[in-house]
Amino acid sequence: MAPILSFGVFRKLKDPAVFNAARVAFDTVEWPDGVDPDPEFVYERCVGKCPAK
Repeated sequence: MAPILSFGVFRKLKDPAVFNAARVAFDTVEWPDGVDPDPEFVYERCVGKCPAK
């Protein structure tokens, strides 16, 4: 996930206070200001492959 923290709205997630404000919303992680990365993208970045659909 670290590479995307350098782009656009994701930059603010480098701040620990902002990052720690995350919550689960439906099928993804969401931050109070509406930043919500695509669940498949997060999974692929963390696990290294896309889940089977």
